[in-house]
Amino acid sequence: MINAITGNPYTGNNAIELEAAGFSDPRFLTFRQARTIGRTVKKGESGIRLVRIVRVDKKNAQGKIEKKPAPKYFTVFNFSQTEEMVEA
Repeated sequence: MINAITGNPYTGNNAIELEAAGFSDPRFLTFRQARTIGRTVKKGESGIRLVRIVRVDKKNAQGKIEKKPAPKYFTVFNFSQTEEMVEA
């Protein structure tokens, strides 16, 4: 399971989620990534919600800023769930 734009593989629980979805095409991308390559998600398709951990600035009890892990959720679609955008 790889990102269709970056070519980076999905890892950990994200890879397990994508594998369980049962698509034969290993490429996945976000809605926004699809738009950047002239594609759009087909009407009625449902995405798969994934999570990655990012580091964000948080103030501790003493008012000092520290980097803390926080989840960032995003939705991906299999490449087969997209189609070329039609110009109106």
